[in-house]
Amino acid sequence: MRSTCCLIFSLFICAPLTAAPPVGGGRVIPNEGGINGFAPEWNEDDFDLAGYLESVGPDANIWFQHVQTLSNQWMEGRQPGTPGDELAARYIIWYFNRAGLEPAFEGSWRQPFSFTLGRSLPEVHSASLSTPNHDLVHGEDFGVLANSGSLASSMPLSFVGYGIEDGPEGYTSFAEGDDLTGRAVLLLRYEPLDEEGRSQWAEGDFSPHSGIQDKFGALTDRGAAAILMVNPVGAVDGREGIESVATTTGFRPRLDIPAMHISAETATALLHAASNGTASLHDLQEDANEGVVGVRHFDNDAMVTIATDLSVPTFDTQNVAGVLPGTGDLADEWVIVGGHYDHIGHGYTGSRAPGDTRVHPGADDNASGVGTILVLADRLAASAKDDNRDRRSIMFITFSGEEAGLHGSRHFVDNPTMDLSKTNLMLNLDMMGRIRNDTVALTGTGTAIEFDEMLPRLVEPTGLTVSTTPSGLGPSDHSNFYRQDVPVLFFFTGLHTDYHTPEDVAWRVNPEGTVKIIDLCETLLDEASHNPDRYTFATATAGTAARQNGSKVRLGIMPSYSTATEPGVLIDGVTVGTSAHDAGIKTGDIITNWDGEHIEGGSELMKHLKNHKPGDVVTITVTRDGESIDIPVTLKGRK
Repeated sequence: MRSTCCLIFSLFICAPLTAAPPVGGGRVIPNEGGINGFAPEWNEDDFDLAGYLESVGPDANIWFQHVQTLSNQWMEGRQPGTPGDELAARYIIWYFNRAGLEPAFEGSWRQPFSFTLGRSLPEVHSASLSTPNHDLVHGEDFGVLANSGSLASSMPLSFVGYGIEDGPEGYTSFAEGDDLTGRAVLLLRYEPLDEEGRSQWAEGDFSPHSGIQDKFGALTDRGAAAILMVNPVGAVDGREGIESVATTTGFRPRLDIPAMHISAETATALLHAASNGTASLHDLQEDANEGVVGVRHFDNDAMVTIATDLSVPTFDTQNVAGVLPGTGDLADEWVIVGGHYDHIGHGYTGSRAPGDTRVHPGADDNASGVGTILVLADRLAASAKDDNRDRRSIMFITFSGEEAGLHGSRHFVDNPTMDLSKTNLMLNLDMMGRIRNDTVALTGTGTAIEFDEMLPRLVEPTGLTVSTTPSGLGPSDHSNFYRQDVPVLFFFTGLHTDYHTPEDVAWRVNPEGTVKIIDLCETLLDEASHNPDRYTFATATAGTAARQNGSKVRLGIMPSYSTATEPGVLIDGVTVGTSAHDAGIKTGDIITNWDGEHIEGGSELMKHLKNHKPGDVVTITVTRDGESIDIPVTLKGRK
């Protein structure tokens, strides 16, 4: 007996059907020839996808397949630490192995590492503060600061005034030999106040001596086991209310000890318990305002119990790399072909569609670059089989954590598997999929002396228009190699409205155009790996792109992406010809103040920039080699 399904199928293909009057042009007609005879003629007006892909060649097809697979919803936007991250890594490894590469990391394809977002909020799992007679309430009597560590302990209390080591006219809160080991330290925020509650050292607001980093550093250097910060009573320019993790994201560095903000009432209760009622916040604050020197320790038996349990979101991921070993006299030298494989998942960082929690597929950014790396690995490994020339070893590496701050490439250059000084070139491939009018950007063209002659010679036969920028710096992974004095080149096909949104999907990319860039990359890599003469590294920062931040002026620095433990804003690079360069600000400087106002981090720096116009002169304070330097800066407009 035939199944019901088969019976329905037979009736469907055999029974004559009479077409109803068409609505909108659709028709139902009988199939006279059956399934085996069903072969409609091709309409020239139909889009011939198969014909297009066949016309652009096999490498365009495989590249497009890579982009489609890596940007599939199944990959979850390739956010580090997710199953999609692991799937993408396995995909890359499979193709590296298939191409005949060797694992790059002592028998492994993976280089594991972890990172945190520079301004990620720690999660407070629990927090408590108490004396034998008082249980204080989190969120009302005290709050946990964003740079707090975790600890649970009982300890005696000490008072350190404003906690300032070296203020104007010899002011200091500490006497020689003051030791805070094992003690909870009560600290006044800001700096000495006058009788009206205003700073004694600044005409408006507070001076740089009020900075959190220096104060906390002075306490931890002396062994403090916990910090309890209180606003001075009556401070006119001070903030009100209890601070919390959410309101102190700029507080750095992260500590290994608890750090809390407490109310004046809480401070009074703690002092009363610790001194048997003999000490008051008012009197101690007056002493600090008048410059009374030295820490005041309270009864060792009068304990304060403090407990904090915090964790910062950590992303566990890996770089993935394979090696094509070199041959002959050049085998111990290197060429690196790289690009990031991660993207931003559902928008965990950097989304240009805030509030849209759909998957951000990242087809152009940067499945396109990974696809290019995989095609190049196939090509170069195949050509190496019949190549008798001396050739440098080639590493093909895909980085993770790029979107959150170039973490993967930074981890690699800090933990390289080769001598980076023997690296002839780092070729970075990021956003290769949206080439328009056969025009592509190439950054880093000033990082080797030989590029001036080489690039026009190699580009001319391709028919491409290559728009060059000399700088070795930029918001992609090549920057970390440039800082190691490695010549770099960075191909990039341009921004578009789909960048970092859920609309960066595979069907929008251009396989035919990208293959032209892949052809140029292959030619360039052939020369970089075979030419016996090494490229000569050159410093080049001119033309570094200005970030779009809404300001009318540009400072011209590249802030470090890994400054979570540094005060202020650490400078990773300075662009030639900009305000910062002309003023003498240098790579490695740490910006701590702007016209006397403390800079906690990059967001505060951006706020100051937005308040200025071209021609304004400001004083930027930097720390350089341990010294604080005031630098007048004339601000230039953005080009």
